[in-house]
Formats: sequence, C-alpha cells, structure tokens
Amino acid sequence: MKLSHIVRYLNHLDTLSVKDAISPSMAQVTKITHAVQHSEIQAGNHAAALISIQENLETSLKQYEEELKKLRGDVQALIEQKEPEYFLESTTRYQKNMRFDTPDWILNRTRSLDTNTEKLLGDRIKAHTSWQYPGMVMRPAHCPGLESLVALDPLYLVDTHQDLLEPIQTLFTPEYQRRLQYYVIKEYTPDNIFWNLPQTQFGFVYAFRYFEYKPLEIIQQYLDEIFLLLRPGGTFLFSFNDCDQWRSVGSVEHYSSCYTPGRLIRQHIQSMDYQIVYDYQDQSNTTWLELRKPGELDSIRGGQALASVRRLPQYIDEDNRRMAEAKKIEEEENKKQEKITVQDRFNELNLDQLMHLAGILNVDISQDKTKHEFNIKKVRRTIAAHLESKNYSEKHLRRLFDAQVIDKSAQDLYNALDLDQLIKLAAMLKIDISEDTTRYMFDFGKVRRTISIHLESANYSEAHGRILFNPKENP
Repeated sequence: MKLSHIVRYLNHLDTLSVKDAISPSMAQVTKITHAVQHSEIQAGNHAAALISIQENLETSLKQYEEELKKLRGDVQALIEQKEPEYFLESTTRYQKNMRFDTPDWILNRTRSLDTNTEKLLGDRIKAHTSWQYPGMVMRPAHCPGLESLVALDPLYLVDTHQDLLEPIQTLFTPEYQRRLQYYVIKEYTPDNIFWNLPQTQFGFVYAFRYFEYKPLEIIQQYLDEIFLLLRPGGTFLFSFNDCDQWRSVGSVEHYSSCYTPGRLIRQHIQSMDYQIVYDYQDQSNTTWLELRKPGELDSIRGGQALASVRRLPQYIDEDNRRMAEAKKIEEEENKKQEKITVQDRFNELNLDQLMHLAGILNVDISQDKTKHEFNIKKVRRTIAAHLESKNYSEKHLRRLFDAQVIDKSAQDLYNALDLDQLIKLAAMLKIDISEDTTRYMFDFGKVRRTISIHLESANYSEAHGRILFNPKENP
C-alpha cells in the first residue's frame, strides 16, 4: 500500500473524536435519567437500569476516545516504518536529478495558489516588511507578493543559478536596481551555503515554492544557516511540502516533490531557538511557517538610506574565486559521467535489470538458465548478441541502459509525470489540451485524461513509451 493512502487514513482519523461530545452528552443523559427517576409513573425497573448505565457511560466514552488515540498511534507507527525508503528516494532523487534541473525547467515549474491563501500570504508579508531592515528572497521568480518587499532596504535576491535571477531584473526600475543585491548560492561545496552574506543583519527572509524540492537534511541546513543571518527579532517565512498531509505525500509519489514530514521540520525548529509565530495550511497542499529569532527587532536608522550595501573588493574577489571552484567541481563531475562508456553501463546492469531489458527488446532468454535459474552471464551474452545485430546508435543505447528507465514500465514512467511534464509531453505529441483548465489554470486530472486517450489510440510500443515518458529525455 502506498504511504499516501496510510497518511490519508491518519488525516481522517485526526478529524474523528468524541471528546467534545462527552460533556454535552452526559448532561443530556443526566437530564433524561432524572426525569425518569422522579416521574410519578414507574413501569418496570428501567429507572434503576438507566442510572446503572449512566454511571458507566462516561467511562466508556473516555475509553472509546483513548482507543481512537491508540489507533492513531499505531497508524503513525506504520507511517514511520515506511518512511526510510521515502527519505532515501528523496535524497537520491535530489542528488541525481533535481539539483541538476536547468534554469528553464525550474522557471517553468509552477504551482497554483488558492486566491484566499494568496491574499493572506500578501498580508503576512507586508506585516514583516520595513525599510529599516535588509531583507532576502530566495528563488524570487517563484515568490508571490514580491512587489510588497520593495520597502526592504537593501533587498537581497538569491538563487542557485544566475539565469534564475535574470527574469526578476526586468521587474524593477533602474533607480531601484541600486538597492538590489543579487547572489548565487551553491549547496554542494565545502563552505556554508550563505558564506558570503552578512550575518545577524536581516529583518526578513522569505522563501516560497523553494524547499518543496529539497530533501529534509538540506532544509535543516538552511534553517540552521538562516538563523545566523537573521538579526534578533527577525522573521523567516518559508513554504515546504508537508508530508504529514496525504496530498503532499502524493506529490512525492508522483516524483514532483521531496518527502519532508512537517512534524520533523517542526521538531528541528524546536531544537533551535526559533519561535513559530504563524503556522498555515490550506486544502490545496500549501503549507508555510513563520519563524522568529528571539530578541527585539530594532534599528538605528532614522531615515531610509539612499545608498545600497556594497561588498568590499576583496570579498568580491573571494566570491568569484569560490564560485569558479564550485563550477569547476560541477564540470569535473559532469565529465566523469560522460566518460562512463555505453559498455560500462551495460556491464553494470544486474540480472533483474537485464531481464527487464530483454523484455523491452523482445529478446528470448528462456534458454539462458543454469539449474532452472537464469544465469547472468548467459543472459548478458544473449542480449549483447542481439544489440550487435541491431547496430543501435550510442545515444539510443544510453537510453536503453538507463537503470531508472529499465526498473520501471512505460506506465510507471507515465504515472510519475507531474503537470509541467505532461504539458510538455502534450506539446511534443501535438495534443490539444487548451480546454483542460479549471479557473484558467491547467487541471492535472483533465490533462492526464486527454493525453491518455491519445496514447491509447496511438498504441505506442513499450520501448517507445519508455523513451517518451522518461523525464530525463523530455524534462
């Protein structure tokens, strides 16, 4: 059973309780028993029986509530038993795929926001915004309410790639640009993520639709470092994929987010000195927290500054040096991956993957057995002979030997596509999805149904489907 189904059951159990009904129920029972007991008309021994039942009723209701509590605890234990594989999958997915997402892919990755939620978020942002303090926005291209943050002075705009910041630059006038500071951060370097930003200076830090694509350990690192960036009394507002809610777990199972249970994020927050001042969650899978660093938020500014904070030349040089080193490490890692030959990839496939590959290629390996068990060497030789006869290109072979594709059927790969990937697939296949909208936004269910109907009529082969639905090939 999928973890999202278990979490959904727990979410439902959390809405069930007789606790609030005990007092009014007992008051009504007492009233009825008193009326029966003191009536002039007595038939049978029912008054005594009702008194006896009443004495046990409150205890039974409390026991009922306690049993519900135990049930919730046992369901939570089931969730925690299945969590390790979800944590591992999220970390692996992030390290191998998400951290290499291209800027275009990230910028096109959007999520709708409920109208009431968006209004409330805007009001909350304004409450934390003042020209007296510097502010920071992470992944500003995806942050609602960015226009409300212009009062922060200076305003730092931060992301993991320079191309992700460029669309934001056109939103501000040349005069206001002088109060903006653009920074590119790297998560996989020996240094802290925010090593080049001033500590204990920020009055407000804001990150929305950013941590949804980070595993738990990365979010915890951000929480630790941002605490050091905030001045006493400063606030950090961020959204995340709260996997204590079943819809959020569903987005993990559809390969569009990372598994980050809210209870563990709040637990990490409590282990620090943060104070949770606002905790919000709506029905459309949006959760955000507002954390405050202990202390009084104050400033010595008597008026708004006309100049912006600038780093000294030596810090600029150091920044450039470290960014160059990080880029060099990334390029070397990419070159290592490119040096892995097609033959190496084929030789790394295990027996199960080779058997899956044989099924994809329709290669008969029924005779490749030793003592009624498939023999990996025989299976490998049979498949190798088939591949030599077909004379596939190197690019096609790399696709065939992709372990992530081999281990999943075409249907599995298709089911894992998120809304953005489905939209791109529709464009590639020239499928009209212009009518598949709800409130002027593409509807995930409608888009999937339209594409599914086309695929059924097209009758693609399993091998063709694997290539079509592989997000690495069609991101």
